[in-house]
Amino acid sequence: MKVLYDSTHYCVSEFPGYDGIELVDKLVGRSGYLEGEVLARFRTLMLDQITDDPTDEAVDEFLDCYGALLTQRILLH
Repeated sequence: MKVLYDSTHYCVSEFPGYDGIELVDKLVGRSGYLEGEVLARFRTLMLDQITDDPTDEAVDEFLDCYGALLTQRILLH
Protein backbone atom coordinates (compact mmCIF):
# COMPACT_ATOMS: atom_id res chain seq x y z
CA MET A 1 0.00 0.00 0.00
CA LYS A 2 1.23 3.48 -0.86
CA VAL A 3 -0.33 6.45 0.92
CA LEU A 4 -0.80 9.28 -1.57
CA TYR A 5 -2.41 11.75 0.80
CA ASP A 6 -3.15 11.78 4.52
CA SER A 7 -4.78 14.46 6.62
CA THR A 8 -6.86 14.47 9.78
CA HIS A 9 -9.98 14.06 7.61
CA TYR A 10 -8.98 11.93 4.59
CA CYS A 11 -6.56 9.24 3.50
CA VAL A 12 -5.94 8.32 -0.15
CA SER A 13 -4.08 5.03 -0.75
CA GLU A 14 -2.91 3.14 -3.81
CA PHE A 15 -2.33 -0.60 -3.89
CA PRO A 16 0.48 -1.82 -6.19
CA GLY A 17 -0.74 -4.30 -8.78
CA TYR A 18 -4.31 -2.98 -8.73
CA ASP A 19 -5.59 -0.18 -10.92
CA GLY A 20 -7.48 1.74 -8.29
CA ILE A 21 -7.25 3.77 -5.12
CA GLU A 22 -9.03 3.74 -1.80
CA LEU A 23 -10.42 6.98 -0.44
CA VAL A 24 -11.17 7.00 3.30
CA ASP A 25 -13.14 9.65 5.16
CA LYS A 26 -11.78 9.26 8.68
CA LEU A 27 -14.38 11.50 10.32
CA VAL A 28 -17.46 9.63 9.12
CA GLY A 29 -15.84 6.19 8.96
CA ARG A 30 -16.57 5.47 5.30
CA SER A 31 -14.41 4.40 2.39
CA GLY A 32 -14.68 3.75 -1.32
CA TYR A 33 -12.56 2.19 -4.03
CA LEU A 34 -12.18 4.27 -7.18
CA GLU A 35 -11.34 2.60 -10.48
CA GLY A 36 -11.92 2.95 -14.20
CA GLU A 37 -13.11 6.29 -15.55
CA VAL A 38 -13.87 7.63 -12.08
CA LEU A 39 -10.26 6.98 -11.10
CA ALA A 40 -8.93 8.58 -14.31
CA ARG A 41 -10.96 11.72 -13.66
CA PHE A 42 -9.96 11.74 -9.98
CA ARG A 43 -6.25 11.52 -10.86
CA THR A 44 -6.51 14.34 -13.38
CA LEU A 45 -8.30 16.63 -10.93
CA MET A 46 -6.03 15.64 -8.03
CA LEU A 47 -2.93 16.49 -10.07
CA ASP A 48 -4.43 19.92 -10.74
CA GLN A 49 -4.87 20.33 -6.97
CA ILE A 50 -1.32 19.42 -6.00
CA THR A 51 0.43 21.49 -8.68
CA ASP A 52 -0.72 24.64 -6.88
CA ASP A 53 0.81 23.48 -3.54
CA PRO A 54 -2.56 23.59 -1.74
CA THR A 55 -3.30 23.47 1.95
CA ASP A 56 -4.78 20.35 3.55
CA GLU A 57 -8.06 22.25 3.81
CA ALA A 58 -8.14 22.84 0.04
CA VAL A 59 -7.42 19.19 -0.75
CA ASP A 60 -9.99 18.02 1.81
CA GLU A 61 -12.57 20.31 0.21
CA PHE A 62 -11.80 18.71 -3.16
CA LEU A 63 -12.12 15.22 -1.66
CA ASP A 64 -15.49 16.17 -0.13
CA CYS A 65 -16.88 16.02 -3.69
CA TYR A 66 -16.32 12.25 -3.65
CA GLY A 67 -18.22 11.69 -0.40
CA ALA A 68 -21.23 10.15 -2.13
CA LEU A 69 -19.00 7.35 -3.46
CA LEU A 70 -17.81 6.34 0.00
CA THR A 71 -20.28 3.59 0.78
CA GLN A 72 -18.21 1.08 2.76
CA ARG A 73 -18.47 1.45 6.53
CA ILE A 74 -15.19 1.17 8.41
CA LEU A 75 -15.36 -0.91 11.56
CA LEU A 76 -12.56 -1.10 14.09
CA HIS A 77 -12.40 -4.09 16.38
